[in-house]
Amino acid sequence: MLHFDLDWQQLRGVADELQASEKQFKSALSRACNRTAATLRKMSGRGLKDELQLRTLGIMRKRLKSIRLRTRQQGVVLWYGLNDLPVSSFKGRAKQTSDGATFRDQKFDGAFVGRSTVKGKRTVFKRAGKARLPITEQLMPIKDKAEIFIEDEIFTQVEDIFWKHFERDLRARVKFIDTSDRWA
Repeated sequence: MLHFDLDWQQLRGVADELQASEKQFKSALSRACNRTAATLRKMSGRGLKDELQLRTLGIMRKRLKSIRLRTRQQGVVLWYGLNDLPVSSFKGRAKQTSDGATFRDQKFDGAFVGRSTVKGKRTVFKRAGKARLPITEQLMPIKDKAEIFIEDEIFTQVEDIFWKHFERDLRARVKFIDTSDRWA
């Protein structure tokens, strides 16, 4: 989970400098939080797809959620689902070996390579028991690699993205109100 705190003194300082009303301040803050969360979700999805070498972006989109905080202090928390993913979600080719199967230098003992009925891609299966069926698709871990990417690439940009959205929105709100007052 990615959580960032806001410096309320700085936020108020920018609002006072621009002579923004309380309503404009709250509206700009809310919108900046939502836009920051959306921007981070996009960056995370695209970045993790490339970093983990996934076939499609949809796999990561399902695992990125933003949660709005409804307390005295507004904010957004990003939640990342970092559970293991099926082998068929990744780019690459599974290979059958004499003692199992391999995929990207990871060995699956007692497994075999077959086509997934869901995705139609070659993947690694393993029998659940001694019988022919049921079989289960094998999973690959993503947590370590994803956490490193999130901390190094995404988390470092949170404040810059938020401030860019907040200042731009607040300036637009103040300018819009000022120009409409002049024409009235």
